[in-house]
Amino acid sequence: MAIQRKLPGSDVKRGIALNLAKLKKDNTAPEFVALTPNTIARLDAMQVLFSQKISEREYALARQAISTTAKNLSQAKTKKLISHFIQSFNNGVDRGVFSETARAFFHLDINSSSVPSLGKESDIIFWGDEIIGGDARRVAAGGAPMSNPAASELETEYNNFKNLNSEQSTLKDAYDKAQEGVSNMRKEVDKLILRIWDEVETFFDNDELPSLRRKARAWGVVYVSSHRAAITGAVTDAETGEALKDAGVSLIEAEEFVQTDDAGNYKLITNHTGTVTLEFKHAKYFTKTFSIEIHEGAVLTRDAAMKRAEE
Repeated sequence: MAIQRKLPGSDVKRGIALNLAKLKKDNTAPEFVALTPNTIARLDAMQVLFSQKISEREYALARQAISTTAKNLSQAKTKKLISHFIQSFNNGVDRGVFSETARAFFHLDINSSSVPSLGKESDIIFWGDEIIGGDARRVAAGGAPMSNPAASELETEYNNFKNLNSEQSTLKDAYDKAQEGVSNMRKEVDKLILRIWDEVETFFDNDELPSLRRKARAWGVVYVSSHRAAITGAVTDAETGEALKDAGVSLIEAEEFVQTDDAGNYKLITNHTGTVTLEFKHAKYFTKTFSIEIHEGAVLTRDAAMKRAEE
């Protein structure tokens, strides 16, 4: 069964590789450090900078996500108010309170009571401007003020939506810039990780392969097998023993994830080998982690009894 190295394929794995190498270097006596001085200097600088860039990207993404949620909520409310305003105005036309020709103030078809399409963000911005500006012109021309909703109510939410839309756009640009900062480092990070792993394996090349791989893993080298291993188990409530459906089970270093079924059972298939972190998560429970050793083609069982978090 073939076992081979697998270089990181994601930014998370790149960060893990650098972090493990630096942690091992920092906690190893100088005479036993597997890296050359030049590589150590590059590792110390690159690990800090890449970690900083990743943190900046995560922060920018979190801010963008919060802003997007707020914008989407305001957009939905604005859309509803525009639609409601037009429907209420048309009801007033039917009752004779407003004339059909008054629809022209909003650039609506004077012979139609239909609500224009509001499916796109641009539609909402266009019709928000038309309704707010048009109603001001209509009232200035002697028309009766609208109520339920009043134009002022629509204008307040519409202005909030436009401000949130502008903010979201600015934060998206900030995220794109942060993402670019990470992307610009990937090539050099990948070269450094390859260099670290080559030096580590060379340092231990007098050992038998199993020993070499065990020591190299401590420096962050990842080995995978062509023969996949399986991890199975059941996730339950620690107090009641009740099966937990939809609990997340992650193999952190491999970025592999499954969820428990209705009976609380899971099965995770991986070609990862070595010591890894198995993490169990559920929205209403404290996260639980285990360190496990995966051998080539192994079949492992790991159950998790999770403690409910205080609500």
